[in-house]
Amino acid sequence: MTPEIQGEWPDSDADVPALARMRSYTTWTMVFVVACYVFLVAGGSHSPWILAATLGVGALVCWQCRYWEHGAPRALTAVAVGASYALFCVVVGTHINPIGGVAFALSIGLVVTAPPFSQWPWTLLAVALAVLPALVLGADRGYVAGVVVMMTASVALFRGNRFGFGLFLEVNQARQATAELAVMRERYRFAADLHDIQGQALHVSRLKLRLADKLLDDDPALARIQVREAEQLIADAIAETRRLAYGQRTLTFAGELANSESLIRAAGIVLTLDGTVPPGHRLDELFGLVVREATTNLLRHAHAEHVAIIVGADSVQIVNDGVTEGTRALSGLARLGERFAAAGGTLATSRDGQTFTTSARDTADLPASSQART
Repeated sequence: MTPEIQGEWPDSDADVPALARMRSYTTWTMVFVVACYVFLVAGGSHSPWILAATLGVGALVCWQCRYWEHGAPRALTAVAVGASYALFCVVVGTHINPIGGVAFALSIGLVVTAPPFSQWPWTLLAVALAVLPALVLGADRGYVAGVVVMMTASVALFRGNRFGFGLFLEVNQARQATAELAVMRERYRFAADLHDIQGQALHVSRLKLRLADKLLDDDPALARIQVREAEQLIADAIAETRRLAYGQRTLTFAGELANSESLIRAAGIVLTLDGTVPPGHRLDELFGLVVREATTNLLRHAHAEHVAIIVGADSVQIVNDGVTEGTRALSGLARLGERFAAAGGTLATSRDGQTFTTSARDTADLPASSQART
């Protein structure tokens, strides 16, 4: 099926120049091809009247060809089709080679390959209209066959052109969709980073300011310490946000682990850290995201007193004892699980009483039986 070419080019689209160039190239190529056909046919005319008529009608068809995409104006179409058909009848009546009527074949081919006449019944009607003079004037079968071949070639030319241009539009739309998806992914990544940077720092700062408010009367010195620490956390969040905005922030497993350690301890939670970050691990960024997401969740949704982070050569595990009955489904970890699966790893969460465990592991190099056990 021929791809439909609909609508005008959007003026605000960033790809208008490329589309406009392709449209212009296609249009003027078609006009050039049609003009070449007409001149070749006109060059074989033995009568100056036929030559002049062929060139005049050919000019009309070239003009009509400029509107190949959506169809020429009705007045131009009517004049071009009528004049070319009259010339075609003269060609048939004088027993000139049927190729002399190519202007009509091209003109009617433009009509039946553009809306609203692009359905096949209109093409059959056009072929019948071309064959009619040959039959009425008693042309032989070979002549009639030549007319049919000429008409078929004209329709095939314009339908092939429309099909090719339609494929270009489909490829261009797919490229635009890919570009838009990339922008949406980048916006989502930026929003997630911004949420994690500010969410963690602001949540801990809020806890410290609440504590400072309670200590203000009994222990002003300790209250001031809590306020200063909250202020430092906010300043760090501002600096991290600035680095994120200017593309200077890189996410690493070691960096996220150090940031989470600082936030967890600042929130007054006892932290046990076991193991060291493996250098240059292929899932370094994903492990960092797991630590960041788990830290954000336990600071926002849990009431943990103890947190343990165990780092292995190909794994990381975060355990906290503050899970509550009202804990919501953690969509962030679910999305990370999909990314781990795509990268050849696993991400699992489990709950045992008030203990919540998040485990991430690289299983790409493990045998299938070991992966099943993990």
